[in-house]
Amino acid sequence: MDVSIVTVTYRSAACIGECIKSALRQEGMKSEMIVVDNASPDGTVETLRGFSAQIKLLENQENVGFGRACNQGFAASQGRYVYFLNPDAQILQTDGLARLCAFMAANPQFGMAGTGFLGSNGKCSPPSTTYPGQRTTRNDFDRLPGKVAWVIAASIIVRREVYSQMGGFDPDFFLYSEDTDFCLRLRKLGHEIGYIPEVEVGHIGGQSESNQDPYEVWMRRANGIHLFWKKHFSPEDVSRLIRRDQWRAAYRMSVYRMLSFVQGRHSNVWKKHRRYKGIWTSCRQFSTANHT
Repeated sequence: MDVSIVTVTYRSAACIGECIKSALRQEGMKSEMIVVDNASPDGTVETLRGFSAQIKLLENQENVGFGRACNQGFAASQGRYVYFLNPDAQILQTDGLARLCAFMAANPQFGMAGTGFLGSNGKCSPPSTTYPGQRTTRNDFDRLPGKVAWVIAASIIVRREVYSQMGGFDPDFFLYSEDTDFCLRLRKLGHEIGYIPEVEVGHIGGQSESNQDPYEVWMRRANGIHLFWKKHFSPEDVSRLIRRDQWRAAYRMSVYRMLSFVQGRHSNVWKKHRRYKGIWTSCRQFSTANHT
């Protein structure tokens, strides 16, 4: 088996069909597709069962989080490479996976690689060369192998032996920042991260959290970043970053709250108020739990 495609779904009924079709259209290598569903409450599983002859479906009885579900998919896979593809993404070229495998075979210094992303605006987002908060900390990540710091896990290919060496994604991350943590740990083990913009993936993004309260979404985002900081930054730097973010969030939360009285509930300013309230709450909870 050349490559195993692993996709984790949650409330993905509206997009998973096209994602699977783009994976099944791939040519030039031997592949398998494994889909792990995190107890979706919509029609995701029913859609997946329509592809039962072409995919391996793992159904969780509860939402175990993105990273843990990825690890489940990896455990059920057989490929020399494992390609993680989000359910709201589509591989745009029929030889995309074959090109990814060829790139990895020709460049043994890369433990993993990300692809090009085309958003709704048709533009490709480049990979990040720094980590969140890095510029104001004392960590010298510039000494790590390669120039790419991290790529989002919506479309990444990883060598099987490297994934095993790392123990996969850290299950402590429920959703958000698990890819940043994964990439940093990979570089700390001496591997570089590649970037292949020629392989293009269309990515909608945020489908599983559409129509959700921004408070909940941004609290999860902030929780992920705070866990990343706690794992990889000094306690002094973490305390300073938390205090900075909590102050900024408190100010913006107050401003948008006043504006929301004029524009009303569910307006854009109300959503921004909820966003910064989620960040502020996450900072407060982190400070309380860690006495920062």
